[in-house]
Amino acid sequence: MAYQITKLKIEDHVEKIGLDVRPIIEHKLEESHLYSLYKDLVEKYPNLFESLLKSPSDLQIRKKMVFPGKGELDVCTLAITPRGPVFMIPRKLAIVGEETNIGDIIDIAIACIDIFRKNFPHKTICRVGHVNDYIFTLGTEPSVSFLAERFTRMTVPPNGELNIRVNRPTDDYNRVIQLQPVVKKQPMPNIPDAEDVKAYGLSVSVDFNNRDMTKSLDNDEMRAVIQDSIRYNERELYDFLNGTFKEE
Repeated sequence: MAYQITKLKIEDHVEKIGLDVRPIIEHKLEESHLYSLYKDLVEKYPNLFESLLKSPSDLQIRKKMVFPGKGELDVCTLAITPRGPVFMIPRKLAIVGEETNIGDIIDIAIACIDIFRKNFPHKTICRVGHVNDYIFTLGTEPSVSFLAERFTRMTVPPNGELNIRVNRPTDDYNRVIQLQPVVKKQPMPNIPDAEDVKAYGLSVSVDFNNRDMTKSLDNDEMRAVIQDSIRYNERELYDFLNGTFKEE
């Protein structure tokens, strides 16, 4: 039986909500708005937003997450680029083998978007994207061969490379899926600079967003996009990854 990708094989998962805004965000000219946004987000969600990191063209809010007995991780939970903010919620972290319990993405996203609107009343939101970045374990199934056999008719040598990007749009949505092989390695004892393959994996990124960018989106419209994306990630994504989907 062909290898089946399931939710139980998720090793790493980050869920994101990204916005495209007009006019674009100009970091140098809008520092006061950005800082006010940072303060309001930390006050609303201290479990998700903590420290501020700035550069001339980017701003990040980060959170130190503590995992008893396994250490702590400093993760980015918000990035603001000229295109708009990207809210990030780590769901499962392979490095510590733990799942987080942060809350419902829709409630958090809409509340954060309301805070963004308050601090940037002169911006309109023309696109919302729900992005899920996964890493699925393939065990001993070589990643490149798996990807080539399931999604192409090519033969790729063991040292070859293969990345796949496909958009399967509907009338209303873009559904962009990116697939990339990953390999988990560990140093080989007593052999300098040598590594041994510990396991194979598949990186899957799903970007689900509205196609029409001609109007300003309200909260109900953004909620509908995210809800439809969640439904897609729950079932249709696995039909696609396992080659059991029907052509539309």
